[in-house]
Amino acid sequence: MKNYAKKWIAQRVTALILIPVTFWFVYNCISFSSMSYFQIEFFFSSIFNSFLFYIMMIAMLIHAKIGCETITEDYILSKKNKNLTKLFINILTYTFIVITTVSILKITFFI
Repeated sequence: MKNYAKKWIAQRVTALILIPVTFWFVYNCISFSSMSYFQIEFFFSSIFNSFLFYIMMIAMLIHAKIGCETITEDYILSKKNKNLTKLFINILTYTFIVITTVSILKITFFI
């Protein structure tokens, strides 16, 4: 299987993961408007809610990374600019994954 096929499958899998988790998050965001800070903090200190939020964030970041790389491959003609853009996308994605992981661990286990 070529790299493009793997990216296509990964894009579809992350999209399928994002559908139910996004509905869960939007539903909870609506209820956040009537909650206090401590209630929201309690919500995210739950391992189940933190896990779902983490899955949503990681799937979203991977989905966006693959989409941005596809756009880069399709529309940037210069090999140097294409490689620099892909490097920037990778650095940004993995930085946000680390920040998300540290944040979720801090909220869930160290409050």
